[in-house]
Amino acid sequence: MESALTWEPPGPGPWQQDSAHNPVAQTLLMQQVYPAGFNRGFEETFAAFGLLLDRLAMGAVNGFTYHQPQPFDMPGPDGPRDPEWIGAEFGRRVGVAAQALEGRIWRDVMRRWDDEIKPTAIARHRQLDVDVSALDDAQLREHFEDCAAHVADMVYQHHRFNAHALIPVGDFLLNAAGWTRQPVAALLAVFDGYSPVSNVAAPEMQPALAALRNDSEARDILFGSGEAADVLAGLRERVPEVGDYVDAVHFRVLEGFDICNPTIGERPVSLVGRMQCALQIDTGDALRRSAAAAAELRAMVPAEHQGSFDDLMGEARLVYRLRDERGLYSEISAIGLVRLTLLELGRRLEHIGRVKVPDDVLDASLDEIRGLFAGAGTPTAHELHERGIDRLNRTLIGAPRHLGPPPPPPPPVDMLPPPMARVMSAMGFIIDGVLGEMEHPEGDDSVIVGIPGAQGTYEGAVRLVRSVDDLFDLEQGDVLVAPTTGEAFNSMLHLVGAIVTDHGSFASHAAIVSREMGIPAVVGTIDGTRRLAAAKRVRVDGGSGRVTILE
Repeated sequence: MESALTWEPPGPGPWQQDSAHNPVAQTLLMQQVYPAGFNRGFEETFAAFGLLLDRLAMGAVNGFTYHQPQPFDMPGPDGPRDPEWIGAEFGRRVGVAAQALEGRIWRDVMRRWDDEIKPTAIARHRQLDVDVSALDDAQLREHFEDCAAHVADMVYQHHRFNAHALIPVGDFLLNAAGWTRQPVAALLAVFDGYSPVSNVAAPEMQPALAALRNDSEARDILFGSGEAADVLAGLRERVPEVGDYVDAVHFRVLEGFDICNPTIGERPVSLVGRMQCALQIDTGDALRRSAAAAAELRAMVPAEHQGSFDDLMGEARLVYRLRDERGLYSEISAIGLVRLTLLELGRRLEHIGRVKVPDDVLDASLDEIRGLFAGAGTPTAHELHERGIDRLNRTLIGAPRHLGPPPPPPPPVDMLPPPMARVMSAMGFIIDGVLGEMEHPEGDDSVIVGIPGAQGTYEGAVRLVRSVDDLFDLEQGDVLVAPTTGEAFNSMLHLVGAIVTDHGSFASHAAIVSREMGIPAVVGTIDGTRRLAAAKRVRVDGGSGRVTILE
């Protein structure tokens, strides 16, 4: 397998693999559906701030996602850009950047997100959440097309707000670091509690939690020893608010951005775990920590800059939740709806012997899925089944971090006009915080060095989590060691003492949820799962980014 793979970049120039969001090989359908909305969204969000980048382009190689920042003056099909045009366009973009900062355009986006965009998306998710088993074949095919188009729309929706969600945060962090000389992990503490969907007690769960707190018998059911599906059924019968919560989230994929990942509703244990976790935490603790952190940091800021510190922090806190809400209320829901539709198609094809198992349909391309609906004989059942195995094998092998020539050093921002320097510095800083990681593993046989994700020190037993289902083996106080983390992990975080990941940086999911939960985290170790596979007990120091093997 490994020798058969070739790693040609998806286009000229340097490309970097997105191990933070997609460390695994993707299905053909998602490789086809995702890039257009991604590229279009980045073009729009960069243009809104006048950035000197036209887009963060996406391409796929052997199923793995690669990105390339593409500057506005990048040579086109006809060769280099005209210098006179470059000068005029640069000046125009500086003006756009200045207007964006002065007008604080993210404020209007947040108003529209809350009042229009998010409610409309949620309504469309619920409209497409139908009983697919009750549809006839023609209706199921039409429903698939609707859901696939919805994914494309939601990918675009997610990424069209990237700069609005990230630039105010990056702007605050860069300035605060200069004023306080504190590490990023310490500065990020001011955002604890400001992204409710990153917390295990998500907003849509609140009515159910309130009802459970007032019903001791319902809590007995929730914390009982029965099977998760039976517990959930009992709760839904007794507490209508639990049913409302399940109906609102069951179609979201548990992990990642692909149809090969199960939905929340397919894993009842995750729903039960989330509610158990949410009832056992103090939801106000994160906000109290952030208030204390902000006060401590502010005291380090020179008096003449404290007003700017307060202003920048307020704007960053305003948009902070958008980083996670963009995906959760957009394509994470839409992808799950496509998955459930295709699994129903797979069950029907399995019934007539056309596929070996329903999941095999998930490895068909868009045109092949349309052909399967129409009764096509290709690809064969064997071919589809082998594709799934091949995809998993490629995931185990992994992908090179970089393809193409080495990336050039970023242009020095201190040579740019102030508005452009601000937006370029802020965006670059946060993109690196999401996608960046160490270039090479560091440490020795007893110490693994990664990126500080969330402050604190903890000693505990190692629990290796390579898949969603491994999550449910966690025991109280375990150190969760995983390639990366996603929303699926929120259901079990009440058991976790610390987190260590292979991928991601200070703005990764693992770092964010660790800060929300007040537990230490070390991220971006590159191969922590391999080096800790035989470890029994470790010390995690989230402040220094070091994981020490104790046993």
